Amino acid sequence: MGANNADHTKSRQDVSETITYEQPLNERLRTLLRLEALMARFDYCLPLDSHWDTHCALVTLMEIFQLSTRGDLKSDLMKELDREIGNLSRLSREPDVDQVQLDGIIDRQRQQIKKLRGMTGQLGQHLKDNDFVNALRQRSSIPGGTCDFDLPAYHHWLSRPVEVRRRQFEQWIAPFREVQEAIDLVLSLIRNSTTAHAELARMGFYQQNLDLSQPYQMIRVELPANVSWFPEISAGKHRFTIRFLSQPDLDNRARQLQQDIEFRLACCAL
Repeated sequence: MGANNADHTKSRQDVSETITYEQPLNERLRTLLRLEALMARFDYCLPLDSHWDTHCALVTLMEIFQLSTRGDLKSDLMKELDREIGNLSRLSREPDVDQVQLDGIIDRQRQQIKKLRGMTGQLGQHLKDNDFVNALRQRSSIPGGTCDFDLPAYHHWLSRPVEVRRRQFEQWIAPFREVQEAIDLVLSLIRNSTTAHAELARMGFYQQNLDLSQPYQMIRVELPANVSWFPEISAGKHRFTIRFLSQPDLDNRARQLQQDIEFRLACCAL
C-alpha cells in the first residue's frame, strides 16, 4: 500500500482534518514515491543538531543512493516527463483549456528534461567511490553495526561541529537535488490531474474497474484524520479494490469493517 507523500506529510502538520493514502499503479511511480518519502525524511533530519539526527540523515542518504541506482533513474524520469508532455500536448485541442498555463507546464517539463540530460556520469557515483560512506553502508546491515568500536572514523565525524556535518551533507545530496525537482514535478502533475469525489464502500469494501484507454498512474483515498480505520488498496491493470480495516489493538490482526464507509476517491490519470 502506498505511503503518504512529502507534500501531504507537510499538509497534515498544518491541516490535520484529512489523511491521504496513495497507491501507485506501476513500478516507475512506486520508485518515485519512495524517493520522495526518503528525501522528505532527509530534509527533516538535516537541520537538526544531535548526532542521532545526523545518523538518521546519513542512513536515509544511503537509502536514497541504493534506490536511485537500482535502475537508470535519470532515463526513467526523462521518459516519464516526455510521456506527460505528449499527453498534455493533446489537451491543447480542447476548447476550455488555459493555453497559457498549459504551455507553462510543458515548458517546465522540457526544462527538467534538459537539466537531467545535462547531468554527467552515473547518479550517485560520488557515494559509490567514497570509502567512508561504503564502510558505513556495509556495517549498517548488521544490527548495532555502527557502534564506535566498529567505526571509530564515523564516531569521530559525528563529534564534529554540526556546521561541518551539514556542509558535508550538502555536497553528498547535491546530485540528487535536480532529480528531486523532476520527481516533485512529475508527482505534482499526476496528483493534480483530477479531483477527489465522494464514494461509499458497502460493508467496508469498494471495487472499481479501470478504463484501459486512460493512462492511470495512482489511486488516492482521502479519509478524515479522526476515524479509527484505514484503507488497504489492491490494484491491477483492469481494476482496483479497497478494503477498510480497523486495528484497535496492534497486537492483533486488522479486520475488515462490516459497515458502510464514506470516503473520497481520486483516480489520477496523466
